[in-house]
Amino acid sequence: MTFRNFIGIDISKGTFDFALIKDGDLLNLISGETSNNPSGIVKLEEFLKKQGLIMDETLFCMEHTGIYCRLLSHYLVENKYNVWLEMPVQIIRSLGLQRGKNDHIDAKRLAEYACLKKDKAVLWQPPREVVIQINDLLTLRERLIESRKSLKQPIKEFKDAGFKDVANLIQSKCSGTLRELDKEIEQIEKDLDKMINKDSNLKKLFKLATSVSGIGKITALTLLYFTNEFKLYTNANQLACYCGVAPFEHTSGTSIKGRSRVSNFANKRLKKLLHMVAMATIQYDKELSQYYQRKVSEGKNKMLVINAIRNKILHRLCAVINRGTPYQLDYQTT
Repeated sequence: MTFRNFIGIDISKGTFDFALIKDGDLLNLISGETSNNPSGIVKLEEFLKKQGLIMDETLFCMEHTGIYCRLLSHYLVENKYNVWLEMPVQIIRSLGLQRGKNDHIDAKRLAEYACLKKDKAVLWQPPREVVIQINDLLTLRERLIESRKSLKQPIKEFKDAGFKDVANLIQSKCSGTLRELDKEIEQIEKDLDKMINKDSNLKKLFKLATSVSGIGKITALTLLYFTNEFKLYTNANQLACYCGVAPFEHTSGTSIKGRSRVSNFANKRLKKLLHMVAMATIQYDKELSQYYQRKVSEGKNKMLVINAIRNKILHRLCAVINRGTPYQLDYQTT
């Protein structure tokens, strides 16, 4: 597919800015702004009609901003537009150091990125509705857990400080709310189980993912959503980069030599989950436990070793997904 026109769209909660490059002319950009709602999409359609664009030759490029881009991105795909939903880290690395930042500038940069990198464009397809619902439930579950934690924290602090009467008073006032939070979290867990069991593809992928030691239900479902059922990232190195656990060498000529470090531009949600997975496998997975102890005894930095374990886990995961059979001890690698 050959693209001649490129539209960069920078999306925020209430508005989205757009910039158009026609016929690949980087020096002639047309920009605008509208509201991030159905009426704003109508205005964008009116703008496109005035420009007389051939939509088969037009590429829309947006950053993946979660819920804020859902309305527009789904609308564009449903109406057969070409949409490239790119991760911010890829755009930042490609464009390098940029001076100034606002929504208008960002929309232009997205259009320029699409124009310059059009040969690498990957047309986006939204996750299935059941996968989106699973992510929404996971997000709600996380918020409920944070609410429960915020209520329990002062109780613990007063107990630790020796003020048991105050701690008991606060606990008595919060007990009803805490019980309801527990019930809601438990119900979400049951709803997730039902959704998995009703969908044959989800059930298969979930079984494969959770066969890898350390990967539980929440991590598996979160990975299923962000990889669009493992269609976006089947290569372990790509997935490691996306999750922010792939080490990058930090050197410059012969004068600057630093230790390898992971990128700060990553999916923070997955990175956090993989850290917990790694910590669990160190305790219960014999091979990875021995690997951790050996590397630490050699003087390696503990966090770098843990990051290496996160990489090993992702390699195991991608192997079972690509192979289509559950993880087995016979397949372990060093």
